[in-house]
Amino acid sequence: MRRAVCLTLLAGAACARAPSRPATPPSVLLVTVDTLRADRVGAYGDALARTPHADALARGGVLFEAAYSPAPITLPAHVSILTGLLPPAHGVRGNGAFALGAGPTTLAEAMRARGYATGAFIGGFPLSRRFGLGRGFDHYDDTVEKAPGVHYEFAERRAAAVVDAARAWLGAHPAPVFVWVHLFDPHAPYDPPPAFAGLDPYRGEVASADAAVGVLLAAWDARPGPSVVAFTADHGEAFGEHREESHSLFVYDTTLHVPLILRGPGLPPGRRIKEAVGLTDLAATLLDLAGGAGPTVPGRSLLGALRGPLHSHLYAETLAPRLDFGWSDLRAWREGRYKYIRAPRPELYDVDADPGETEDLVSRQPDVARRMAAALDAALAALGDSETTRAVDPDVAERLRALGYALGPGGRGSGADPKDEIEVAHRLARATGPFPTFEAAAREYKEIAELDPPNPLVNFRLADALLRAGRARESVAYYDKVLAAGPGTADPFVGLATAYAEMGRLDRARTVLEHGVALDPRNGQAQYNLGEIARAEGDRDRARSRYRAALEDPVTRDRAQARLDALR
Repeated sequence: MRRAVCLTLLAGAACARAPSRPATPPSVLLVTVDTLRADRVGAYGDALARTPHADALARGGVLFEAAYSPAPITLPAHVSILTGLLPPAHGVRGNGAFALGAGPTTLAEAMRARGYATGAFIGGFPLSRRFGLGRGFDHYDDTVEKAPGVHYEFAERRAAAVVDAARAWLGAHPAPVFVWVHLFDPHAPYDPPPAFAGLDPYRGEVASADAAVGVLLAAWDARPGPSVVAFTADHGEAFGEHREESHSLFVYDTTLHVPLILRGPGLPPGRRIKEAVGLTDLAATLLDLAGGAGPTVPGRSLLGALRGPLHSHLYAETLAPRLDFGWSDLRAWREGRYKYIRAPRPELYDVDADPGETEDLVSRQPDVARRMAAALDAALAALGDSETTRAVDPDVAERLRALGYALGPGGRGSGADPKDEIEVAHRLARATGPFPTFEAAAREYKEIAELDPPNPLVNFRLADALLRAGRARESVAYYDKVLAAGPGTADPFVGLATAYAEMGRLDRARTVLEHGVALDPRNGQAQYNLGEIARAEGDRDRARSRYRAALEDPVTRDRAQARLDALR
């Protein structure tokens, strides 16, 4: 496994004594609320928040005032929470096209090795077991229904349903248990249940999630024996700060600052820690609280913060601008009072004096900027900066498009600083539908393509909408742009080949699909379509070979088997 490097450095607190542990191993509950800004929780100062259960948890435990995510993206952030590794070390850099490899030990694996029963209950598809986080869990409930219609909106399982599933599992499993509950509600679109609709929609979603947390905690606290509770989020949400909407575009604290609350035996009620800490240390902290012998994870226990400063150096990133839109990725390094952002136009902020990151100091403090840039270089060199991509099967791609994630084909774009493409980002954030027809979707994306012609995601969605609208010939030019940019998946090859097939050019369709399977042999749709072409041309042996390859993909398995049966 790639050398795991802990970049949250521990100074004098290394020998801090942990709180006394109970004789019986405590059960451990981890709650992650997707897209929850710290400043929309009452305990963090929001007078308008309706978060009584999170607030009560804070009164009964330790609240970290300055906890930060390493990535404003669901899957990379959660992988960091559950492995103790930063994204460059674990290699999961975005949603959909990445999966956690077999190397890193997960928190669930470490807990199970200590004799814990382990269960996970997921509210959103981006954390489906196929992305690697199921390892170590005896039960991984990731049931999410695909939303119907012509749109790129998000599907989710409501918090109440997730909690009901978790409570049912808890009722059948005595202590000690490790349970992870992920609530997706605050993620866009903001559509709170009627009981929470009186607030602004986002706060309403947060209130709905908090109510579900209350139901969960009531069941949890009724169980016998000691227990630990951790409450946090994967990232925040932007509402116009730095002109950003949603998340994943920038690495400002708007989307990196998250709540972090710990409650358990020996943890002082009502304690507030002001020092900046990273979510990569949460797994090690929970293992420290659990005690016992077994596998460990990278990172250091945050319990040291109860006795003295930890002197954290924190890394954060978003590769989404590059992977999805062909722009530049962004990296950030926080050290003491300063935060440096690497971009085509780098930025430097004194986050103590300017927590809103509104006054860029790069030109006024070039020595500090150079020092911070050098520290970031050294950190990335130590981590290895890996990208453990994997081919995305057609079912994943289709589900993520239905969920609204910007799952692009990858490839080169303009390389622009995301700050210079904010209008395109706004248009994309709002172009999720629902659309009355694919024609309407094509019109919307054609306008966006005029703003950013090389954008691989925009060209891919436009080509896809044109093809589905019956305009195959017109879609070819946009598919060609995507292929010329060097995509990372076979999806655009499948689309272009379909367009050629509809135009009667099976020879050209076959050539395109062959290029696609050379890039991504696991893409069952590409293999199946090659089988269809071979069958139409009377080449039964070649058709069988392609159908057999398509059997490996659950999306095409049944259709491929039916074809093979017919060819016997």
